[in-house]
Amino acid sequence: MQNEELFLRMALAHALWRTALNRERERLHQKLIPVPLMAYILEHPGCTQGEVAAWLYISAASVATSCKRLEKEGLLERRVDPGNRRKNQLFVTDEGRTLTLEKRAMLDRVNALAYEGIDESDRAAFVRVLDRILDNLGGRDLNPNQVFGALAEADKRKEKK
Repeated sequence: MQNEELFLRMALAHALWRTALNRERERLHQKLIPVPLMAYILEHPGCTQGEVAAWLYISAASVATSCKRLEKEGLLERRVDPGNRRKNQLFVTDEGRTLTLEKRAMLDRVNALAYEGIDESDRAAFVRVLDRILDNLGGRDLNPNQVFGALAEADKRKEKK
């Protein structure tokens, strides 16, 4: 098998995984939300937009835009930081918490489907191969949030079209 064919299969697997997630979201009639952003705020109530942006490796403006939309949808609440009135603290609402946890469960279901029938030794071998590819391409030390941030930015651009 040619190297190019291997990478095309990885890209196809990723595209099908994202498609499965979108199909499941649509089947459940769920809103499209930035799960990593919401999960971070859920785990760090009272954090600032700047903290979220730094953690996700996306621009503060992008976080501000997402937060504004999420606030309008009743999923997020921004409150003025009592210690610094120029900053906002972020809090997930009850509806936002429920939706974020549902999305997490949805992701777990799709991941279970993707790895169905693959035993632990094959998974371990696959991880070794992927780690070697990451090493070869200089990405082993890349923070996954950098990748997730780039994907979130791409989804946002796609959603605007």
